[in-house]
Amino acid sequence: MKTMQKLVSILVVLALVFTLSLGAFADPDAQHTITIPNPDAAETHEYTAYQVFAGDYDASTTALSNVSWGSGVNGLALLEALRAELPDFAACETAAQVVQVLTGYASNSEELRAFAAVVDRFTTTPAGVASADAEHPAEINVTGDGYYYVKDTSASLQQDTYSDYILLVEGDVTVEAKDTTGVTSQKKVKDINDSTLVGSDWQDSADYDIGDPVPFQFTGTVASDYDKYTTYKLVFHDVESEGLTFEGVTKVCVDGVEIESGWTVVTDPEDGCSFEVVFENLKTIEAVHGGSVVTVEYISILNENAVIGEPGNPNEMRMEYSNNPTDETSTGFTPWDKVVVFTYEVIVDKVDENREPLPGAEFELWKWIPNDGEAPVEPDPYQLDEEGNLIVETPNGHWELVPGEKNGDTTTSGDGKIVKINGKILREYTDANGVLYYVIRDKANEESAETDIYLKASEVEAVSGVIANGMSIGVPYYELKNGVVTPVAGNFSYTIRTLERESTAGTEFTWKGVDDGHYIIIETETPAGFNTLDPIEFDVVAEHEEESEDPVLISVDGDPFLPTEENMGILQAQIVNHSGGQLPSTGGIGTTLFYVLGGMLVLGAGILLVVKKFSDAK
Repeated sequence: MKTMQKLVSILVVLALVFTLSLGAFADPDAQHTITIPNPDAAETHEYTAYQVFAGDYDASTTALSNVSWGSGVNGLALLEALRAELPDFAACETAAQVVQVLTGYASNSEELRAFAAVVDRFTTTPAGVASADAEHPAEINVTGDGYYYVKDTSASLQQDTYSDYILLVEGDVTVEAKDTTGVTSQKKVKDINDSTLVGSDWQDSADYDIGDPVPFQFTGTVASDYDKYTTYKLVFHDVESEGLTFEGVTKVCVDGVEIESGWTVVTDPEDGCSFEVVFENLKTIEAVHGGSVVTVEYISILNENAVIGEPGNPNEMRMEYSNNPTDETSTGFTPWDKVVVFTYEVIVDKVDENREPLPGAEFELWKWIPNDGEAPVEPDPYQLDEEGNLIVETPNGHWELVPGEKNGDTTTSGDGKIVKINGKILREYTDANGVLYYVIRDKANEESAETDIYLKASEVEAVSGVIANGMSIGVPYYELKNGVVTPVAGNFSYTIRTLERESTAGTEFTWKGVDDGHYIIIETETPAGFNTLDPIEFDVVAEHEEESEDPVLISVDGDPFLPTEENMGILQAQIVNHSGGQLPSTGGIGTTLFYVLGGMLVLGAGILLVVKKFSDAK
């Protein structure tokens, strides 16, 4: 009986020992699943798992025992590299000793990322591969316990960043999802009404006058795993339409704090962009960290090539950025982001009472510009001098002349001569100061491309009067830059040809490239026999989509100028001149009528006086 009790006791003890030891005898053929969700992905990702260390997982100690190099790495080469490159592993001689060092590292630590970067170079046979997108997680099936290196092996990510993980796998594991689209960018523009000084915040559309500087802004968010990178490249790529000319960067900030270095501007990039702002390595800027916001502000000029009204003048940007910590040459791109700058046109059709074109008038368009600072609620009332000219300077601001053109039938008069250069008839251009220029489309020299060449009329006429017809001569030439005629170094050579001057008896007046604001039209010359019009004050009011992927015009109004059917950005109206009333000649029936009416008035006054006296006496 006692023998049986001892045997039972021995069996119970053995059973207990066996039970406690189960965790130490893990199954090397156990199947595990590594699940990697990717809910924020814009693209499909491929993930590959490599076994770095094999062993037996002990649940009681939560450690890996009987450690050896895994089936997914070249262990000897990896050990040599770890010993040479990372001081923590300098004394390691076995896989077990390497694991012992790893157990002292915190998850997602800089030390663990440095270890993973070395492992990445010595991976061999994959343990499993699976794909994931925003709706479906990757499920990688692997065999055996151990440490696994999971690498994002997607072929070519353009919008997402690459991710990698070091995992201890002793059962099914779900990786904490990383935001692979943490890098974002946007482009914005600011709007302002020149006549009220009321401006907008950064938005997706604006309107400006041709010649105005337009403020733009890039914004880029740095990857949340920025500290995993040894170098980090970030480039803003910008493509401007023909109506915009890049002027220069005005401010660069990291998290709202301005920086003076660490970036360059490339104005002639090889990829077809208009310009680029390049941060070759953000790591040289100490203020940058994961999630930092980098902003770039710059100015472009709305130039004479600007599209009037719809569809406007687009400006697009996308951001290039480092997207793989284990490959310094790998970069991705954010989607293109567009903003649009609009500008408008005002047209006056000069007509008589019968709505027939009426030549002989001249008009000026002026825009109210308040003084800097807080603008008055209303513009100062306009005033004309004794000659009918607008008084430009006022207590709270000034009126600014808007350049315009007169169009109509061209006639030939014998009142002068105009130069014909190299077989091309010149058109005329008058700047804001009243200086007349002849404009041709030609090459300034043999090496240059065709462009608009401005020649000052006074200089051309001076030489054409003394140089024989058919001879060659050179005169200074100019270019129109940001709405201002600017001299260019050197002379433009041409052959003298003289013709009778061509003049225009136009009845259509156009002012291209105006934006919202307060305006006044002055008739500076009145057709003979007609009354001069009172100045016409009006406001250009526009609405355009402020937040949109592809902003469009919503409405434009300039009462009494109304949008045309073809393009709502073109405002047009007929201005009618009425014939002036004239007194009949002396001695005619008109004069007689005045005499008769005057006599009747005098007689009536006398009768009233007599009646009043008679009444008083009575």
